[in-house]
Amino acid sequence: MVKSKKKAYWKNLRKSIWASKARFFSIFAIVFLGAAFFAGLRNTPGTMTKSMDAFLDQYHYADLTYMASLGFSKEDIQEIENIEGIEAIGYGYQFDALVNHNDDSLSGMTVYANDHYDKDMINSPYLVDGRYPQKDNECMIDEEMLSEGYQLGDEILIHNDQGKKTFQIVGIINDVRYIAVTDRGTNTLGDGTNSGYIEILNENNDFLAMPEDLYDLRDEDVLYNQISVCVEGAKEYNVFSEEYDDYIEDINTKIKSTLSLKMSRLYEDLTSDAKTQLDKAQKEYDEGYTTYQDSKNLFDEKILEAKIQLTNAKITLAQKESEYLKAQATASSQIEDMLGTIENTSQELKSNLETLQAELENYQNNSIEDISPEVQKSIQSLEKMGDILNSASSSLDGLTQLNEASIAIEKAKLEIQQQENKLTLEELQTNNELEKVQKELNDAKTKLDDAKDEINQIPKGRLYTLTRHENAGLVNFDSNRESIASIADIFPLMFFLVSALVSLTTMTRMVEEQRGQSGTLRALGYSKWDVIKQYIVYVILATLFACLLGIVIGTQFFPRIIYYLYNLMLFQVDAPIAIYSSLWVAIETLFISVFVILAVTLFVCVSELNLMPAVLMRPKAPKIGKRILLERIPWLWKRLSFNQKVTMRNIFRYKKRFFMSVIGIAGCTALIITGFGIKSSVSQVVDKQYQDVFTYDYLVRMEDSVSTKTAQEYQKDLLNRSEVSNVEYVLNKSVNLLKDKEDLYGSLIVYQSMDNMKNFVNFNDYHTHKDLVLDDEGIILTAKAAELLGVEKDDTIDIELDETKYNVKVSGITENYFMNYVYMSQTLYESVTSQDLEVNNAFLIMQDDRDSSQKTLETYMKEKGYGNLSNVASIGEEFDKQVQSVNLVVIILIICAGALNFIVLYNLTNINIQERKSEIATIKVLGFRRKEVYDYIFRENVLLSVIGSLVGIIFGYFLHKFIIITVELDMTMFIRQIHISSYIYAVLITLGFTYFINLTMRHVLNKVDMVESLKSIE
Repeated sequence: MVKSKKKAYWKNLRKSIWASKARFFSIFAIVFLGAAFFAGLRNTPGTMTKSMDAFLDQYHYADLTYMASLGFSKEDIQEIENIEGIEAIGYGYQFDALVNHNDDSLSGMTVYANDHYDKDMINSPYLVDGRYPQKDNECMIDEEMLSEGYQLGDEILIHNDQGKKTFQIVGIINDVRYIAVTDRGTNTLGDGTNSGYIEILNENNDFLAMPEDLYDLRDEDVLYNQISVCVEGAKEYNVFSEEYDDYIEDINTKIKSTLSLKMSRLYEDLTSDAKTQLDKAQKEYDEGYTTYQDSKNLFDEKILEAKIQLTNAKITLAQKESEYLKAQATASSQIEDMLGTIENTSQELKSNLETLQAELENYQNNSIEDISPEVQKSIQSLEKMGDILNSASSSLDGLTQLNEASIAIEKAKLEIQQQENKLTLEELQTNNELEKVQKELNDAKTKLDDAKDEINQIPKGRLYTLTRHENAGLVNFDSNRESIASIADIFPLMFFLVSALVSLTTMTRMVEEQRGQSGTLRALGYSKWDVIKQYIVYVILATLFACLLGIVIGTQFFPRIIYYLYNLMLFQVDAPIAIYSSLWVAIETLFISVFVILAVTLFVCVSELNLMPAVLMRPKAPKIGKRILLERIPWLWKRLSFNQKVTMRNIFRYKKRFFMSVIGIAGCTALIITGFGIKSSVSQVVDKQYQDVFTYDYLVRMEDSVSTKTAQEYQKDLLNRSEVSNVEYVLNKSVNLLKDKEDLYGSLIVYQSMDNMKNFVNFNDYHTHKDLVLDDEGIILTAKAAELLGVEKDDTIDIELDETKYNVKVSGITENYFMNYVYMSQTLYESVTSQDLEVNNAFLIMQDDRDSSQKTLETYMKEKGYGNLSNVASIGEEFDKQVQSVNLVVIILIICAGALNFIVLYNLTNINIQERKSEIATIKVLGFRRKEVYDYIFRENVLLSVIGSLVGIIFGYFLHKFIIITVELDMTMFIRQIHISSYIYAVLITLGFTYFINLTMRHVLNKVDMVESLKSIE
């Protein structure tokens, strides 16, 4: 009996599945598609890195590469070989050169030289055509150079500052160091771009890589400038993993320490003798200078003392002379007065003498007492006269003394003058001797400075370490891998969540629909577990196998197609794909696909089975009709027809079904919008950059830089030609942009004329889209560079040019989509760098764009040495190849999103019909015609699709914005606005699928039996 019961149970389960096969297979298809998409995209980045790692291992990619400015001797190489952990080591030459082929000059090439070439060497090249070089004048070239007209057997001229040599092409190769088709790295010659690579033999070619003076300086016969190292055990790690970087760094530290120590010792050896002689000469100079300084100080001190004594003597003499002059003036005045008095007294005395004589004659015989008063008066006058004369005699004596003092003063003056002349002569003689000594000391100082300069010119040597982070191709590949990983983190997750949501809705409704069957089974004696088990089996059969199949197929399909497309468009990887399958991704997929749906199903089952079997056996009573929101808007509700009112009531009455349907449709629409949005954003970049931003037709690359004066002559000559409309010569130089701890690679464009420059590049503000004003105060920075560096207008950044940093102000941020550019005026450049501007590029606009005019102009410019023309359109085509790979991936996303949209709409429509069979049968009994029945059901689908599409537009906008910023590369800015066509396409696809499904589901409505209407609720 029990056996029969179980048999009936499993038979019922099989019939349930078959009866709901459309629902079963829709769940199966949704889970399969979601699992395949989720697991496939999530495993794609791992597959890309695993395949690339296997490729690098196959061709023995060097884990570490070292280059030294002073070269490596055999002894240096031997010391590295002795380091523990080195599996293999290779050495040779690497240098930049310009290559001429059929008189066409390329901007630059990287040249590699090795002792020999075979499949087991480090960085082994693999032949596409031809053979390995066997002679010193034979070479192999990059396969990409074939597009430039190179062929086997051609001769090319390789030249740089060291020399030049002609080689014959004997092989066409691909090199494991150059996997990116569109990115060949940079070059120190030309305009800084690298067009490809050439490989030659070491023999007789070292002069192109190493200066001859270096051999004499190091006293070595053989030197190399490159060493390549393969680290033992490194192949066990993925080259893109952090574990690989950590493992390599240990060996790298040992090698760098060894080489740095060797370079330090080498510098000490090269400078030790010169420094010894310099120190000796410096000591002698210092001693001589000290003696000179002491003698000069002593002489200056004595001269100063002598000058002070002479000055004091002059002051004393001046004082004496002043006293003499005062005394002389006083004496002269007194003598003049005395002479006047003497004269007057003499006249008086003369008169008195005559009187006295007469009286004497009359009074000869008389006594003295009888002398008259007149006589006595005369006698007194004579006595007075005698006193005056005595006084005059004294004054004359004083005058004589004054004359003697005057003579003494003049004599003193003469002595002081003699002493002063003697001192001046002595000072001149001593100064002449000191100047001779000073000159000798200066000459010695100059010789010392020259000796120091010569020692400083002895190079200290620089060591350069190259890892996979410095390889342009691997960095490019890793960036693309990260872009795919960014898409894989969000897009498939949203995709899968929509799938899981619809599957949950489907299972929830199924459990609710079969409540009568569950009640019957419970009434027949089956346990709750037996009832629940049938849904568990149903879920497992519908989801587990779909999930496993999706994981297997998705992991095989999506990584293969995406990896193939990337290799087709961007990379040269001559190795089979190595599929990567992550256990964690498989667990995530199983959890979302199976366990989440199973858990919700169990929850619904338990909730239903808590009711009595008798209640379960009765259908659930329909919800009580309530007034919907539209009924509260009378002017709108009155204008609806009866069928439209019924549709509105049904939609808003069952809110759970409404929201689940809208969310599912919105999710699918958002995914389609995102897919079309990414495609539009990527595909517009080329047109935006090379038509809207760059308005010139040709880029002119010059082999050598020229002065602005020479460039103006070139410009004037070109403007006189009928083919040319306008031209502007500029400096185009690779630079590093630095801000805080961020650094970025970019190109510096220095223009001569602000007004003319606007004819070649549109400078539009990235935020306001207004024209920017060019000035001499700061630079114009492109938008992506400003965003990565985190700078705004009026901020400052550092520009590293030729290993020198310059701080400049950002005057504006311009719209730009490819590469990072810094625009600077000639005045600002010369002010900042203190160097005269020399140009190496030009922008050219054609007056006549015919091919014949282009060829004529190109020939003329080559003859004149004005530079080589590169069509901007062809540059845009190369970039377009790069972005097309993303386009192809996006097309896959769009197709998958469209398929999911179709399955979701089909599933929701099918569930809607299955749930409402009684309702459909009832309206048929009531006399609804076929078209009215179709409209009754499908009008709801259309309305739900419209609402879901509108909601999906909002979701799609934000999802697109997040993904497009995430997948951008450092040198690329995609169009971040969704084109209106993306919204239109997504809505049309959703409505188109809805219409198609409505057509295909009509036969299901036609099969609904009107007897179903008799199954009323008891």
